[in-house]
Amino acid sequence: MAYNKIYFPADAINNHEEFEGWYEDGSLFMTAKSDYASEKSRLYIYSRLGAEMACIKPDYKVLRYDVRVERYTYELCPFLIENHYHAKGMLWQMYGSPSKGHANFINENTKKKDVLITTCPDFKGHGPCFEVKVKDISKLRPAVAFVLAILWKEHWKGLSIGELPEKLGIINSIRSSVAERGLTYEEVMAGKTNPYE
Repeated sequence: MAYNKIYFPADAINNHEEFEGWYEDGSLFMTAKSDYASEKSRLYIYSRLGAEMACIKPDYKVLRYDVRVERYTYELCPFLIENHYHAKGMLWQMYGSPSKGHANFINENTKKKDVLITTCPDFKGHGPCFEVKVKDISKLRPAVAFVLAILWKEHWKGLSIGELPEKLGIINSIRSSVAERGLTYEEVMAGKTNPYE
């Protein structure tokens, strides 16, 4: 049996409870825990043996997230919440949102889908679940951590970085290099993409 698919409950983060993730055969892959106090809280992911496998930690502005998987730290850059994310360090771009039912991580170099994210109506009696499938098993843990980080960002309706035009102008270029402003969830839903307009 190939162990390149992981399933976890679709409402896991919304319930604010500890939850598990499983391989395709139903065996335990991970357990995720947090205090769920706010978006600033950390989400810890433990392997089936109880060792910490990953940790999702927002930065001090609660704009970008550090995604630590084993001894490596990556960064989730939410350009536009529910529309465009970048997994810095894994060279993944994602357009769309897993919470809408289907999304993919596209490799920036090969332009191929490294990670496929879908939903299934019922996984082995656990109810509706997300399915995270990778082609390369070595990318499974980072893929699951990034999907959970995106779902965390969307659950709290957090800030987005925005997508800046190629020509910013001198004033906006200085502003963006000194301080990232970020866009609120409401601004993104209203169609705003540039935080300096």
